[in-house]
Amino acid sequence: MLTESQRRAILKYSHLMKVVAGVVLLVAFSWEILLGSNHRISTPYLHLQLGVCLLFLLDFCIGWGFSKHPRHHLLHHLLYLFCSIPWLNLVAWSGVHLPRAWAVLFGLMPIWLLVMAVWFLIDWLDKIRLHQLFFTYSVAVVVVTYLSALLFYEFELGVNGGLHGFGDALWWAGVNLTTAGASLIPTTVIGKVLSVLLPLIGMLFLPIFTTYIMNRYESKSQKE
Repeated sequence: MLTESQRRAILKYSHLMKVVAGVVLLVAFSWEILLGSNHRISTPYLHLQLGVCLLFLLDFCIGWGFSKHPRHHLLHHLLYLFCSIPWLNLVAWSGVHLPRAWAVLFGLMPIWLLVMAVWFLIDWLDKIRLHQLFFTYSVAVVVVTYLSALLFYEFELGVNGGLHGFGDALWWAGVNLTTAGASLIPTTVIGKVLSVLLPLIGMLFLPIFTTYIMNRYESKSQKE
């Protein structure tokens, strides 16, 4: 029978392993988009995603098994469980030919778990006196901007005459997230959806940054 401290240690290393696996998958996904084939998802990437998804499922099972309320834990983490399933591999094994556009969207699902996994790092960094709110804001902005740029690059390259490289896509995503608007007009459905979602997400992020600045100012004023 494991003690409470042993369970916490297992959960800690399980979450850390999940963060590392998520970062590796993000790097591989970036390589696949920027330097991979334009027609299909490569076999090495499928193998890597399968391994990462299995690690995510293992982490879910560990948390579920150690939970004092398994049913509540399951309901609360249904989205995590859904994204941990290697859907892209299941489709490949079934023999169904999936267009690259859909394969990219399926492949993106496990990467969003990296955002959830970063909460573990946020809790740890907060203990070494890095401000949790600002770190959360910074990570969210970087991840959302980068993933949006990857998707925009994947779907707009070749059909959008104004897109000449990933740098343009990254600039487009960053400008739209700040709600300033970009002169580069999307032509595909995914690009248009992103052009609507990014300013909305940016408006949600802005109050977080404002709250951080106000808290820092009030804290400094109180100390003085």
